[in-house]
Amino acid sequence: MRSAVETPRDADGMVDHNAGWKLWTDMVRYYPSGVHRRRLIGQWLAPLSPRAVLDVGCGPGHLLDHLHERFPGASFTGVDNADETVAQNRARLPWARFFPLDIAHAALPDRFEVVVCSEVLEHVTDDQAALAHLAQMTARHLLITVPTGNLYPLEAGFGHLRHYRLDELCRRIESHGLRIARAQAWGFPFMTA
Repeated sequence: MRSAVETPRDADGMVDHNAGWKLWTDMVRYYPSGVHRRRLIGQWLAPLSPRAVLDVGCGPGHLLDHLHERFPGASFTGVDNADETVAQNRARLPWARFFPLDIAHAALPDRFEVVVCSEVLEHVTDDQAALAHLAQMTARHLLITVPTGNLYPLEAGFGHLRHYRLDELCRRIESHGLRIARAQAWGFPFMTA
């Protein structure tokens, strides 16, 4: 039996996201911080009335499902580095397009009105390349959420390589030619509730 902290790894010791999503799906769907984060993202996007949304690191598509209910006229695309999860999403969420993509190594050729990258950058080995690819796909708005504060063993067990300071992340985003319209820190008690 696997413990909650044990994360499936491939032969190179990297997180195996195909196996991982089989373990994490309910946690991501029902854990209070995930529910709260989806609600916040929907609220942040509401004034934009987005028509084309890309979810980078979409996993099993819970955020896309939430946004589809909130913005029924928009088109939705999801990318993830877990190709099995992408195939499952195509069958389960036929109203969206899904593609396998490792954000550290490539970008889609399309640009999207809104790009969301929620709780992904902390997992990416080359997060600077990932930021460049995110900027490349952003036509108007990029929304990023990441954990901040200390990196604890539990989070490292889930594949977190780093946590961010808000000011540092803002500078790194701006270095890719983007302007910060809003930066907000939130956390305890929501992330552990």
